[in-house]
Amino acid sequence: MQKNKFWKQLWQLLKPSQKQIKSLFVLTMVFEIVRLIGPYILKIIIDKLTQFQASEIMPIVYLIVLMFFSEQVVSLLAYFKDKIIFRMLLDVEYYLPVKAQKKLVFLSLSYHEKEDTGNKITKIDRGIWKINDLIANLSFEVVSTLLQLFVTLIILFIVNWRFGLSFMMFAPLHILLTYKANKNLQPTRKKRHENYEKASGKMGQAIININTVQSFSQEIKEVWGYKFIKNKIKIAELKEWFKLLKTNLLRNLMVNLGRIVILLLGIYLVAIGQVSIGTLVFVIMLSEKSYFSLYRLSRFYDKIEEGKEAVNRFNSLLTAKSNIINYPNSIKPKNITGQIEFKNVGFSYGKDKNMALNNANFKINSGCITALVGPSGGGKTTVAKMIYRHYDPLKGAILLDGKNLKKYDLYSFRKFIAIVPQEVEIFNLSVRDNIAYAKSKASFQEVQAAAKIANAEEFIEKLPKKYNTLVGERGIKLSGGQRQRVGIARAVLANPKILIFDEATSNLDSYSEKLIQEAIDRINKDRTMIIIAHRLSTIQKADKIIVLDDGKVAEQGSHYELSKTDGGLYAQLLKLQRMGEVD
Repeated sequence: MQKNKFWKQLWQLLKPSQKQIKSLFVLTMVFEIVRLIGPYILKIIIDKLTQFQASEIMPIVYLIVLMFFSEQVVSLLAYFKDKIIFRMLLDVEYYLPVKAQKKLVFLSLSYHEKEDTGNKITKIDRGIWKINDLIANLSFEVVSTLLQLFVTLIILFIVNWRFGLSFMMFAPLHILLTYKANKNLQPTRKKRHENYEKASGKMGQAIININTVQSFSQEIKEVWGYKFIKNKIKIAELKEWFKLLKTNLLRNLMVNLGRIVILLLGIYLVAIGQVSIGTLVFVIMLSEKSYFSLYRLSRFYDKIEEGKEAVNRFNSLLTAKSNIINYPNSIKPKNITGQIEFKNVGFSYGKDKNMALNNANFKINSGCITALVGPSGGGKTTVAKMIYRHYDPLKGAILLDGKNLKKYDLYSFRKFIAIVPQEVEIFNLSVRDNIAYAKSKASFQEVQAAAKIANAEEFIEKLPKKYNTLVGERGIKLSGGQRQRVGIARAVLANPKILIFDEATSNLDSYSEKLIQEAIDRINKDRTMIIIAHRLSTIQKADKIIVLDDGKVAEQGSHYELSKTDGGLYAQLLKLQRMGEVD
């Protein structure tokens, strides 16, 4: 059942190549039948030579010429067969990575937050590599070998049923040995593929966080950690191969016994006059082909079982379900006012029993500035993620312009929202391309205007190539404040109806904070602004402040109202910040 499932999955993965595969199968069948013509002609020639007469020299010459032409037909068929195979392999190398990339970018944020980047890349790389390896083996070897085995076995029975039966004595034992050996190796292979992903994740984390690694002199620790995982993989592979090599000894024994039995039987049948010497040579050639085919098939089965885990893991990524469903016939708004309401919203991450939001009720008015404040872990960033619908509530509802957020087309309503997070994600592109990421067809003038509003042009003009300067992976060539301003420029260029600042100034120096605060003040016109902040001094101009604590709305109101509330959480935080005890 599991094997059928694997082949169904593989067949589905190769859907764009299914016509090519069917054509290849037919062509291979013809190819294998034509290949048998040569050995059969040789049988006739040998039989004629054993009773040679001078008058029969020309028929033998004609047979040799015919054998030559049959071999040329074989070569021509091989040419067309290989042409289909190479085209198919290149197609697979194109469409499977594209399919994986498409799946990854559309999977919900919750999936990416749980899965290590290195794991995902390894699943894709090893999965595609193994699929291509299987296709290459199937195309070049397995289909032709299977057909060859099937046809030669029939011919052995036709020539003399004893030859066919002799082959069938040892073939099942050979197959059983192969099956048992690979079944025993399944748990080891699964663990090894998990370690491949761990090793990739380990290396990826070290490279991504290289600044921290080198700053704390942890280079050797990272190298040893990676070596430890790779060593586990090496030991597992060696154990697997040694077990297969032992199995190989037994498989070879079966093949050699089978050859000897057929040879002895053939000699006996020649001795009693039931078959000719030409027939014996023909049978020996066929039996050699059959046993060699059986051996090749067993080695390929080893490869299938070894690659199955990688293909299954790749397929698990392609079939992963997104937690966020974009429902059919959903609303595709042409515009929104930007009013948001959380109604009795409850939410927790994964299996975490602690509620990130617990019966949260509040309204964010359109065209106003709303601030979300409170202690760390209170649920502020969760609110931002839920407005984007990266997560859905476990209970309650989130309304946008009075309608449940789930009723909107996911990709349509997100176009009206932009966010400037605490850590702006920068691509290894030019400054211009990073800003224009929000609007790929933006003109240079639009990019420049957005940069001016974000107070980013000041530093961009000082860069070596100005807007065309490459900023390095994750914007390594820019300071924290510069990255934030690029992020603001990107958000401004998107011209959203809802703009979220998630701790956008929390880790910056006073000068950078001042520039970003000026930019925020400049872009608040005619849009709903949500500012998530720890520093209460940055949100005192907000129309409404919502204080979140332990996933609940502790209080809400203006800065003036909340600062005057005796015993209120906002007033306490404000007092502590003024005393310098908390940020």
